[in-house]
Amino acid sequence: MLKVAIVAGVVLWSSLAEAIKWDFDDGTTQGWTPKEALVRGGTREFNQFPAMVDNGVWRIRVDPAVTKSLYTSQAGVEVVSPPIGYDSSLFDHVRVRLRTVHDHPTEGSFWITWDNSSGLGDFFTHSVRGQTVYTTEWQEVEFPLAGRDGWEGLLRNVQLGFVLAFDLDTEVIQSFEIDWIELTGVGELLEGELPPPPVEYYFRFVGAGLFAPPVFYPIAPGIGEAPFGGGGYLGEVKGNVLTDLDGDGDLDLFALWETQTENKYGAPKTKAGWLMAVNDGRGALERGPVIEEVEGAAEGGAVLKVLGADLTGDGQDEIALSRNNREPQTEVWSIGPDLQVEVLVQIDRRIHSVADWDGDGRVELFVGGGMFRGTFEEMIAGTAEVYSTLAVWEVAQGMWTSEEVAYSEDYVSTQIGDFTGDGTLDVLWTPTRKLVNRWIVGALGEELPSGEIFEVDEEMKRPLGVGDFDGDGQVDFLTEFTSDLIEESKGLVLQRKGAGDRLEAEVLYDDRLLRRSPVVVRDLNADGIEDWVFIGGDRVSGFGVFVEWGGGVNPTQAGERHRLEGSGRSVLCGDMDSDGDLDLVVLDPILGGVHLLKSSLSEQPTAVQTPAAARPVQHRLGDSYPNPFNPAVVIPLELATDAAGVSLTVYDVLGRRVRQVWDGSLEAGRHRFVWDGRDDASKDVAAGVYIYQVEIDGRVEAKKTTKLP
Repeated sequence: MLKVAIVAGVVLWSSLAEAIKWDFDDGTTQGWTPKEALVRGGTREFNQFPAMVDNGVWRIRVDPAVTKSLYTSQAGVEVVSPPIGYDSSLFDHVRVRLRTVHDHPTEGSFWITWDNSSGLGDFFTHSVRGQTVYTTEWQEVEFPLAGRDGWEGLLRNVQLGFVLAFDLDTEVIQSFEIDWIELTGVGELLEGELPPPPVEYYFRFVGAGLFAPPVFYPIAPGIGEAPFGGGGYLGEVKGNVLTDLDGDGDLDLFALWETQTENKYGAPKTKAGWLMAVNDGRGALERGPVIEEVEGAAEGGAVLKVLGADLTGDGQDEIALSRNNREPQTEVWSIGPDLQVEVLVQIDRRIHSVADWDGDGRVELFVGGGMFRGTFEEMIAGTAEVYSTLAVWEVAQGMWTSEEVAYSEDYVSTQIGDFTGDGTLDVLWTPTRKLVNRWIVGALGEELPSGEIFEVDEEMKRPLGVGDFDGDGQVDFLTEFTSDLIEESKGLVLQRKGAGDRLEAEVLYDDRLLRRSPVVVRDLNADGIEDWVFIGGDRVSGFGVFVEWGGGVNPTQAGERHRLEGSGRSVLCGDMDSDGDLDLVVLDPILGGVHLLKSSLSEQPTAVQTPAAARPVQHRLGDSYPNPFNPAVVIPLELATDAAGVSLTVYDVLGRRVRQVWDGSLEAGRHRFVWDGRDDASKDVAAGVYIYQVEIDGRVEAKKTTKLP
C-alpha cells in the first residue's frame, strides 16, 4: 500500500555531492518518459505526453489538449525513470530543477513514488508528497528519502509527479520544463559518482514493411474506450468491430465510446455507448451517429461487447451487442442505409461469438459462456459455483430460434473457430475450477472431456490467441508472460504441444513488453498460416503496432513494428480500401480517432516461405482464391525442393501474355503470389477468364481464374 509522509519542500542548495545526474545535454531524455499524472493502471497509464529536448532542457507539453483526463481536471505530469538497478541505500535525496511556461505562478503539489525490492511485492509503490508554488523561473525541488519506510532494497525505478495547477479550468499551462534530475546521497563517498544506468531500447520501430506507416483520422474523443468498471485486463474488452453499416460494400466502424461531462452539482459524470464511423471507400473514416446507451458507467459496471456479421442472410451485416447492466443482456440490431437502428431480437444471455454452426455458409450467433451460481459475496470470495452454457441463435424467414449446444460444470467454452485451417469448427474449453490444469479443443456436441487435451501450468491464464502458428496442422496458443495491477499484461509466450499432452513454452517477449491491446489472430500476408497483431512496447521505446508472421522457427524474427503517437487501445483487421488484402485500424481514445495502416500485399508479387517442417512432398500449383475475383487474386504454389528457375505467368484465353508475376529462383516450401488484375503496363485488364501458368525447371502446369467486372 502507499505510505505517505509530508516532508518534501522547495529549497535551494549549492554544495551537495552528486551520485547520479541526468542533465539531458546529449539531446535525449536519457530514458525518462512523461505520462499523465494521477492515474494508475488502465488505458491512460501510458498516455505519454509530447516532449522534446532543446539545449539540455526537457520540455513537456502539458496544455489541456493532452492533460484533460476522464478522472481529474487538474493539470499534471509524471516523469518515470529508466530502470535504476542500484541499491536504494546509496541515495538519500532526489532533486529536480524545473519551471513552468506560464504567465504567472500557480499553486500545486508534487510527489515521488518508487518501486523496489523491499518485500512488499511488485504491485506496491511508496511515496513522499508535498505542496509548492510553481513559478515561471527556475526552481529546485528536493525529496528527502533517507530513513523513509520502504526506501530499501534494489531500486527498480523512480516516478516524480507534479500537479501544476489545482484548477485546470482557470489555469492553462503551456509546458513543463526540467533542466536536470539528480539522485544524491552518502553512497558516493564510498562508491564515487555513479554513472546513470544505461538506457535500453528493447523495441525498435522501423519504417514501412507490408503495412504502410500509420495515417491518423480524427473521429471523437473516447472512441474505443472500454467504460470504467468494465472489468478484465486492459485491452480485453472487445467492443469494436469493422462491418458494413450502410450497405455500400465498404467496411465501416462500430465502436465503444466514452466521455465525461458534469452533473448539476459540477461533479464528473461518465457517459458511454457506441458510435458509428463511415468509410469513404478509400479507408478514411468519418464520424456518424453516437448512441448514448449507458450513463454513469462507473456506477452501473457496464461491460460492453460487440460483434458484427450477416446473421440474417440478406447480404447486410447486423450488429449484436451485450451489456451486463441491462435486461435483456443482448440485442441484435439491423442498421438501415440512414444508420438508424432497428432491434431484431433480444436475448437474455451475453454474446459469445459468431461462427458457421451448420455448414450452410452463413454464420450464426452464439450466446452464453461462464456463469456464477451463488450470492454476490460468494462470487467475490471465489467460492460460488461456476458453470458454462452455450446456445446458438439463427433466423429463417424472419423467425429467430435457439438451440442449446453445450453445458458444463467443469469447463468454459472460451473461443470458437477453425484453429488449424482444415475447414472444421473447433471449440476451446478451459477449466472453471483449478481442479484439472488442462485445456480441451474439440467439437460442439461432444461430451466433455472429449477432444484433444493440452496440459497447462496451474498459473496459466486463458489464451490470448489460438491458431496454427507454425504451419504443422496442430493447434498452438499465445499466452501472456506475466501481469501486475499497474502495468497489467506483460510479454508474450508461444505454447506448442510437446511430449504427451504437455504444452511447451517459447518466450517471444518477456516482461519488458507491455501489451496494450487484445491479440488479433489473422492470416495477414496470405501465406495460409495464421499471423498475429497487437499494440505494445514500453515507456522508453514508446508504443506501436507489433505484426508477427507465423510460420518461422522463431516467429518474432520475421515481423514489423510501427510507432504510434497517442495511446492505441485496440487493433482491428479488415479490407478498408477494397483492394483484396487486410489493413489495420487502431482505435485511439485519447487522440480521439483511428490510425490506419494500409497493406501493400496486392502490390507485391512476392512469395512467403513456410518452415521446412511444413514443406510439401511434391510440386503443386494451387487453386486461386477468391475465384472469381476483383480486384486481386492469390495464387498458391508448393515446392517440394529448391528450384533454380520458376516462372509464373498470366495469359488470356487466346494465349497472349498478360502479366509476368514471378521469374526467378524459389526455395522449397509453400508460397503465395498475388496478381493485382493488371497487365505488364500496370493497366487493369478486362473482366473474363485468364490462365495462370507456372514453369518449374522445365515442368509446366496451368489453371484458370476469372476476373469479375
